Amino acid sequence: MTWRGFRGAELAFWAIWLGALWFMAILVAPGLFKWLPRPEAGLVAGRLFYMLALYSLVSSAVLLALSNFAGELRASLRLNALMAVILGVSVVELAWLQPHMNTLREAMAGLQGDELAAMRSQFGNMHAISSVLYSVKMIGALVWGLNRFGVTKDNKPASIPKA
Repeated sequence: MTWRGFRGAELAFWAIWLGALWFMAILVAPGLFKWLPRPEAGLVAGRLFYMLALYSLVSSAVLLALSNFAGELRASLRLNALMAVILGVSVVELAWLQPHMNTLREAMAGLQGDELAAMRSQFGNMHAISSVLYSVKMIGALVWGLNRFGVTKDNKPASIPKA
């Protein structure tokens, strides 16, 4: 595969991943909570965010690899560091955040009164952390791609070498 092929695969992979991240945040999650009862919407959204975290883990690892196989178009240290942060966020989501939120969600099912209020407060805190991490991932992926494929300092599109 030529550098042009690597670059095209890298761009397509990034665009699909970025679209999935933003589509989930802007349309899918709000729609679920609008049209489904809150408990069911939470279960569906939790499962979708888990699958997207898995996809993000794979995507960030593949993009980190592809962006370093591109010969003279290798990613800079700054872009590699940004993608490594996104990869780390995906690991934290999968290894810690998702399991902890699922445990809290299951524990809330049988509670009432003050215990339920305390558990909802804990879940709210975890949801806030989740939102921040997801925002870091969405914005980081956008910034990474714009720097990798966007406009250069002289206002010309980033070039792809001729095959």
